[in-house]
Amino acid sequence: MKIPLIITLYLISGPVSCFDVIGYSGGSVLIYCRAKQYGGNPKYFCKKPSVQCVYFNQIQNTWSHRDRWSLCDCSEGLQVIYRNLSLQDAGSYQCGEAGVWNQDVNLKVNENPCCLGPKSVSGYLGETVTISCSYPEEFKRDIKYLFKQAGQYFTPVMDTTATQRGRFSISDDRRSAVVSMRISEVREADGGVYYCAVWTGIGSVSYYSFYTETQLRVTASTAPTSVPPDEDHFSGTSYKQSSSVIILSVCVCMVLLLIGGSALIFYKIRHKRHQDTDRSPGTQLQDIKEWAVTYNTAAL
Repeated sequence: MKIPLIITLYLISGPVSCFDVIGYSGGSVLIYCRAKQYGGNPKYFCKKPSVQCVYFNQIQNTWSHRDRWSLCDCSEGLQVIYRNLSLQDAGSYQCGEAGVWNQDVNLKVNENPCCLGPKSVSGYLGETVTISCSYPEEFKRDIKYLFKQAGQYFTPVMDTTATQRGRFSISDDRRSAVVSMRISEVREADGGVYYCAVWTGIGSVSYYSFYTETQLRVTASTAPTSVPPDEDHFSGTSYKQSSSVIILSVCVCMVLLLIGGSALIFYKIRHKRHQDTDRSPGTQLQDIKEWAVTYNTAAL
């Protein structure tokens, strides 16, 4: 069981070197402390000038966590992760092994417009996405890294010593001070939180500075899956053609109705004229006589 204990740290005598560690507001640092006389005593990391430090009872090569700190007594040396830095975190720290050795660390926390975050990048399954980070001038000649956060830890993904690894590629544009990582054929498992980082090795104390956080969101395509683009285009064309045919048919029907109606009227007028022409003068006179007789009879 890992139980953090608050005890008083008695600093060992002798000259102590001080190492600068540069972090950025909102970012994190992963500090490695090493010593030749590295032993099995409890390890610590604390802020000075206070002599109150937190020790972790822990098994070697396992991590212990307290607030924003994580500590590992690893085979590579003492490793300390300090997360979510703020300007108030700047100051003098000490890492070491109780009663054996220690190293002084001067933590500087900077604010730089290039390193503000977090940012968000979205992509669809199977597409290519790019995660880009600007970096400050002091990192221009350093090796750049992309890490993916996994819970409390950081897993390296790519660095600028190799340009291509499978679906991942990286480039460093020093003129623009931008490092970019491209992920082709992006998968759902690629989603998560990524950090750009640099590595600085300075003897007994070395560190990664994680300075820009990017959230990658991978989603399914929003394009309709039932109708491919070509098929959708074909459907639209068919719809337009059908509309044109309907309009043309209506126009033809109206023209035919007009022609038919005109022909019928013309036929009736002509037929009537023929009837009037076919009646002889005698027939017309007989009609007049019959009308006169009918009129006289009615008058009597």
